[in-house]
Amino acid sequence: MRTSKTIGRAAALICVALIAGCAVHPLPMSGGEINAALSDHTATLPGGFTEYYAPDGSLHGWSDGEPYEGKWEVKNDLFCTALSDDPPVCSQVGHEGGILYWSLDGEKKVARVDQIVPGNPRNLK
Repeated sequence: MRTSKTIGRAAALICVALIAGCAVHPLPMSGGEINAALSDHTATLPGGFTEYYAPDGSLHGWSDGEPYEGKWEVKNDLFCTALSDDPPVCSQVGHEGGILYWSLDGEKKVARVDQIVPGNPRNLK
């Protein structure tokens, strides 16, 4: 009996390890694809951030009940944002199954974008 319990626990641990190892591997997007996906769109990001990427390159955001401003652009197939007077942070953008991913704050780990909707439905300014 003890052997079957040990084997069962080992099998369960292996299954958990395999599921955990199935990391997201989004397909990289070109600069044109990034621009088409983000220009005149609003993104809801992890942590409760909402950002509108205006076609003129301005960024209008909302977090913790406060608005913020910045600029965005696509440069060399990278999505770059600069908030206030901060230097730009650039990230590759990828997609998997209709979901966008990019690095927040220039981190190496990619984050899933919770939602992208056309236009500026929250009227961020």
